[in-house]
Amino acid sequence: LRLRGVRAGLSGTPASAALALDGEAMLGTRQLTLGTRASGGRDGPDQWRIALASLRLQVQDTAVAPGPWTVVLDSPLSATVRRTPAPRPGGATRLQIESSDGSASVSAPSPGTVRLEWQAVQFSQTAQPGEAGNGSYRLRSKGRLLGLPMAWAEMLGATNGDKLGGVGVSGDLVFDGDWDIDAGDTLRAQARLGRRSGDIRVQAGEAALVTRIRTRGTGTSGETVMDAGGTEPATPAGLRQAELVLTAQGDAVRAQLTWDSERAGQVQIEADSRMTRQGDGWQWPDTAPLNGRVRARLPNIGVWSMLAPPGWRAGGTLEADATLAGSRAAPQWSGQLGADGLSVKALVEGIDLRDGRLRAALRGDRLELTEFTLHGGAASSARITGQGGNLSTARSENASGGGTLTAQGSATWGAPSGGGSGIRMAVRAEARALRVLVRSDRQASVSGQLQLGLDQGLFTVRGALKIDRAVIILPDETAPSLGSDVVVRSAARDREAARLAERDRARADKADRATLANANTAKPPDIAVEVDLGDDFAAQGRGLTTRLAGQIEVRSNAASGRLLRLTGEIHTVKGRYRAYGQELDIESGIARFSGPYDNPALDILAIRPNITQRAGVKVTGTAQSPRVQLYSEPALSEAETLSWVVLGRASASGGAEALLMQQAALALLGGLGNKGSGSLAGRFGLDEIGFSGPGAGGDVRGAAITLGKRLSRDFYVTYERSLSGTLGTLYIFYDLTRHLTLRGQTGSRSAIDLIYTLSYD
Repeated sequence: LRLRGVRAGLSGTPASAALALDGEAMLGTRQLTLGTRASGGRDGPDQWRIALASLRLQVQDTAVAPGPWTVVLDSPLSATVRRTPAPRPGGATRLQIESSDGSASVSAPSPGTVRLEWQAVQFSQTAQPGEAGNGSYRLRSKGRLLGLPMAWAEMLGATNGDKLGGVGVSGDLVFDGDWDIDAGDTLRAQARLGRRSGDIRVQAGEAALVTRIRTRGTGTSGETVMDAGGTEPATPAGLRQAELVLTAQGDAVRAQLTWDSERAGQVQIEADSRMTRQGDGWQWPDTAPLNGRVRARLPNIGVWSMLAPPGWRAGGTLEADATLAGSRAAPQWSGQLGADGLSVKALVEGIDLRDGRLRAALRGDRLELTEFTLHGGAASSARITGQGGNLSTARSENASGGGTLTAQGSATWGAPSGGGSGIRMAVRAEARALRVLVRSDRQASVSGQLQLGLDQGLFTVRGALKIDRAVIILPDETAPSLGSDVVVRSAARDREAARLAERDRARADKADRATLANANTAKPPDIAVEVDLGDDFAAQGRGLTTRLAGQIEVRSNAASGRLLRLTGEIHTVKGRYRAYGQELDIESGIARFSGPYDNPALDILAIRPNITQRAGVKVTGTAQSPRVQLYSEPALSEAETLSWVVLGRASASGGAEALLMQQAALALLGGLGNKGSGSLAGRFGLDEIGFSGPGAGGDVRGAAITLGKRLSRDFYVTYERSLSGTLGTLYIFYDLTRHLTLRGQTGSRSAIDLIYTLSYD
């Protein structure tokens, strides 16, 4: 705890004293600033008075908010404290506190100011000797809250890392509230919070699929550093009423929530229960009865698509009508839940499910899913042709429709037991030629069954799926990206990163405390699903065209926490590999999975067809560390094998053709991973492996191999070895300036050169 600028002054007598206090207190990222002027004194043997002439309090946590919360007293506030002794020995004493009317203003880091106004507050308590705090009491308070902005909810959401703007919600809603409490031997209270003005806007439809990031300037004061979410047009909810009312009369309490909007639907919730007086307070026991009703109508679920994961959106209508009974510990529901025209889309992933229907019933502590249906979307004309391509055409697939997904099941809830959450679920889903992917370069139709379960906090998935038809077209080149040696510096980014790091540390501390307090941590799912690739799974890309077949099992072990471990084999069917103008037939292509899904063992043999010699390429090892080598049967030298693969005949004795074979080998072995010769050089720790061609007149004595390595930004070393001679040459390049380079060489001839380079268009 650190104190700064603390200044306190106390003057007067016990009957009339004055206090002035100013200063700051800091604890970690939390900071408190206080400035107050107060007075008070003793008016009699059992009576005191307190008066606040001014009060200004600021509270800030720099880890979660850029600015402070500020409370300012608008007018002086006074209070009297009176203690009435027992009229006779052993009698009860009485404590009375009464304050004057008052008001205060509260401001936050986000725009807006809330005004609190209250009438005189009265509190009294009667207690027997030796039982202080256990006697009867009475509290009376009445006031109102004016101008609570919705922007404060955005700021409070940032405390948990979930900004409303980040999910597409914005608006200028302003709320007013009031309260009237008279609590004692009997309870009478009413509190209300309702919309005064404004509306909310949600980014629905296509606008909800895009996250916009804009940077401007250097992040200096007054400049916008980053704007995520942008100010694109959004859908107004057309809010007409939003109100929450809590009332209590005697031991009966009632809550009412009303939401009425033109586009975001209507929701009305009513609930009644009872409180009990225990000791010197009121409690809500587990046996308290419950009575209530929930009615909801959402004409367009798509308005709330911002609550879905990024890039996803939903559509359809939803209606619900349910009644609540039972007790607080064991609520009992009854009613119906229905939805029509359901759709789920994720354009980037290629998911387009539509024309859905949902029917569910609430019975006690059980939700029964009686009907759930979704249909697949329309496919494009994507089809891989050739002997290794699709057996069916895109037209025949569209003629069969998008398929269906149906599900039935139930979910129950109750008191937690055995370390679980008390929620149990059992759902059985069936897909019939369901088109789950509809992208132009990625399509798939699936059939099969799945069983989904949840018990004691463990989520399980069992089932078997078969891929009816699939088209997977991979890009020939990956997207461009910055090199590993490129570093982008930004002062604004550094400041933002420091602020986020501090916030993450505060959240991590909070999460650690929560983890220690809650031993029921989430359990990893237990998955065991068999997948059959079927007979029409075609893939194309990186020079490969083939159908894939086989069976694999997708499994995750809940005990070990390992996810997505695959077991099984996938093999090619009539596959072909195209490289440097040649079509190689894949005689055997097997990928064996026995663990991580992204690193199967490879066993691939591709042979050039229609030649008298069996020659081709063999790939072994794993996907992350493949071993590529030339293959021939009967065994030939690498030069001979390469000649048969590239030229379709035995190599000639000329050095030029041998050089051509070496260049082809370098390109073939380095290009199978689509990384060029740089991938082969990188395996040897070099930056360059190259060949220089024959000299003038086709003299092969001029051919040479070159190895290069950059030792620093300005220092480069190259070694060149002639293919016909016994000597090599070592070159050293040093960049003196942007245009001036010093070159030295030694070997068959030694020299030093000073090279000046001028570039122009």
